[in-house]
Amino acid sequence: MKEDAASATPSAQHDWFIQSLVNVANLAPLSFGVTLQVSGLLVSGYLVSGKAFFEATGAQIVGGLQANPDLAEQMRTMFATFESAYPSDANQKDRPVPQFVHLQNARFYSTDGKPVPTDAGVWWRGRISQISGIVIGILGVGA
Repeated sequence: MKEDAASATPSAQHDWFIQSLVNVANLAPLSFGVTLQVSGLLVSGYLVSGKAFFEATGAQIVGGLQANPDLAEQMRTMFATFESAYPSDANQKDRPVPQFVHLQNARFYSTDGKPVPTDAGVWWRGRISQISGIVIGILGVGA
């Protein structure tokens, strides 16, 4: 499919709605809650840009390499390259059609609503082609 100047045209192979939401997150400095059905689990978190995902996960990894400054610098450079794959200029014509979704503070639940044990949300990256359903909003499980 052909891309237009304002946004990457979603692929017919993947959910155009999810790709459109990812385009919005990649272009605008915003985040909003989503719950995704993926491979028999529910993944609930805040949709963020690919750039924000790589900035944060890169910082986590580099932060853990205090004892090895050379490796930390190599990782910083590598993650900066990953971040650059997500340009924020809506008029850039060569933006790729999104293939991945990025979540902040992601939590995992079985389909019966039981949380997978964890003490905190995590950064999560998943293939759009593996998502079989989406809800706009964070999954709230009562106590």
